Amino acid sequence: MQREKEAERKPRRWPKGKLLGAFCLVALVFGAYGVWQFTQPSTEPPRINPTNPLQTPYEFTMKDINGTQFSLNGFRGRVIVVHILGVGCGGQINQINDNQLTQLKTVCNSFCGKAPVTLMTVAVSTCGTCEPLLQLRDVYNISWLFGNDYDDGTMDIAQKYASQGDGTIVLIDKTFHISDSYTTTTASILSSKINQLLEA
Repeated sequence: MQREKEAERKPRRWPKGKLLGAFCLVALVFGAYGVWQFTQPSTEPPRINPTNPLQTPYEFTMKDINGTQFSLNGFRGRVIVVHILGVGCGGQINQINDNQLTQLKTVCNSFCGKAPVTLMTVAVSTCGTCEPLLQLRDVYNISWLFGNDYDDGTMDIAQKYASQGDGTIVLIDKTFHISDSYTTTTASILSSKINQLLEA
């Protein structure tokens, strides 16, 4: 009787092997979760830090969203609008670019196909798929040149043109010189400046 009472008083202990197994299982679950989190594509747009303003255009070649290659140099003699855009893996963009894309759509309606003006949005998407860009094209009805700077694994174009960070818009005049650079802007300001450059 006394032995039974003593056995009832003593707390039951797990064998060391079971404790070690439970600990390993918990560690495995947390480790797997950490690896899964690390391998998930980022939904945040990549950081595009401000750079020194260009004095002359940085010449580049890239592919648009349809796979057609084009070069900046091919548009000499036209007014060129270069827009820098960071894109997350789910198509997320910073708020400034919601404004920029909306304004560029209005500008394109006024000039695209009607005047010697070329608009291009140079996106930076590190996701390894063009799906985020296709989503944006549909949402904002982007009909101008639109491609991914990061297709070659670098963001060299963005690093040259983003004098004011993500959302920078740069105007290049007909003589192939940098004219102006903007952060938040309006279609009327851009259109007015483009008209000035066309008349110059």
